Amino acid sequence: MVMVIKSNVPSNIIANPDGWNPPFSTEGLLYAGIYGRGNLTKNFAKNGIDAVINGAPVVNNHFAEFNANDFLDTGIVNTKEATLIVVAKRTINTRRQFLVSSYTGDAKFGRSILIGNGDAQALTVYSHYQGQDASGADKSIAFSTAVQLGVQAGSPGFMYAKDTGKAISVKDITSNKSNSVTAAGTMESIVTAGLTYRIGRSHNNAEVQGDNAIAAALIFDRALSDAEIKSIYDYFQAYYARRGISI
Repeated sequence: MVMVIKSNVPSNIIANPDGWNPPFSTEGLLYAGIYGRGNLTKNFAKNGIDAVINGAPVVNNHFAEFNANDFLDTGIVNTKEATLIVVAKRTINTRRQFLVSSYTGDAKFGRSILIGNGDAQALTVYSHYQGQDASGADKSIAFSTAVQLGVQAGSPGFMYAKDTGKAISVKDITSNKSNSVTAAGTMESIVTAGLTYRIGRSHNNAEVQGDNAIAAALIFDRALSDAEIKSIYDYFQAYYARRGISI
């Protein structure tokens, strides 16, 4: 006699007890935080180390609210290439809102995706680039590009910053606004040892930073293709639509 055991638990949940098996490629995914799924510190990336919480961020309708000195330290170190993805509320603030950042201040620029301060409300990417510019001068700078969001109501958006090691780009897919720039001369991204990414704040304690609300954050150690990013957007668009949130 053959005994057949049936389960009402979907096979993907059995394969991954955390219950997160996204339909997009997770190659190079170092960190995935989805803050409405329970523990704020959980890293859903395969074999990912959980983040460390600082302060007392709270989750409100799937968005983790980072105020004062609240942040998550992912422990994820900078890489030469990267893609930083966030689902966050887009607001105007008198202070810069660091969404994902390894910036420590001084000349340790690291890499950041943030929303600029004031009415400009520019979605910005910074990355530490070094080398000789087009004129042959030695440079070590916070290489950046930005795009104006023009959204003031705190509506959520799917935004990303991408660094190929030679070019950077930033985009708000929700409002279809983007910008990119390629470094001149021999300039390229560098990795400063010891810099790790934080969610909700940078490491620069000398700067008073703006509060923000983030529903999800992903960190890849490579520059994703447009098609790959679109597949991630499609997944999260459907995920949040089922929860009454439009991105």
